[in-house]
Amino acid sequence: MLFSIIAFELLANHLLEIGNLKKFSLLLIAMFILSLFSTMNLYYNDSRQNKYLKQKINSHWADWSSQLLVAVITNLFSSILIFIFSLLLRDNVLVDFVGILGLFSVGFLGSGIATLFQTQWYDHSTVGQIGVLLFIYLAFSGSVVNILTAVEWLLPPLSKIIMTLQVTSSITKLLPIVGQTLLYAMILFFISGLVYKKNRKNA
Repeated sequence: MLFSIIAFELLANHLLEIGNLKKFSLLLIAMFILSLFSTMNLYYNDSRQNKYLKQKINSHWADWSSQLLVAVITNLFSSILIFIFSLLLRDNVLVDFVGILGLFSVGFLGSGIATLFQTQWYDHSTVGQIGVLLFIYLAFSGSVVNILTAVEWLLPPLSKIIMTLQVTSSITKLLPIVGQTLLYAMILFFISGLVYKKNRKNA
C-alpha cells in the first residue's frame, strides 16, 4: 500500500490536474487508510504468532509500550517517505514540518483506532469489526454531517483536517488541528491500554 501511494504521488501531477492542497488532502486520506489496515494486520499476525511470547513476558504495559513504539516508528517512517515523494517539499522548513506532522497525525489516528478495536482478532470479533467501521465513518463524516457538528470534538478529527484544507491557502494553518489529532490518537492508545489491562486480569 505504501508503494502504491508513492506511485500515485509520482504520477498524480502528470495524470491529474490537481493543486497541491487537494493532493495533500488525498495523501492524508491514503495515510489514514494505510496505517489503519497495516496496524490491523499487525494485530492479526500478533494474535496468531505471539500468543506464547505474551504469556512469557506477562507484562501488559511492556506489551502496550511496544505497540505504541511500533506505531510511532512505522507512521513516522511512512510520513517522511510519502511527503518526500509528494513533491511538496519547499524551502520553508515550517511548511515541510507541518506537512510531515500532518501525515503522521492521521496515520497515528488510524493506528489508535486499530489498537482500540484489536479485540476483533481475539475474543470479540464482531464488536471489534463494528467499532472499526463506526470510527471510520465518524472520522470521515464528523465535520460534514450536520447532526454530528454538536459533538464534533468527540469524533476523530480526520474530516476536520480535510475541511480545513479546503478553505485555507497554506498547510501551516493545519498545525492546531494536527495537535488535536495527535492528542486524540494518544487518548485512544491510553484507553486501549486500560481496557485490555482489565481484560488481561479477568482472563
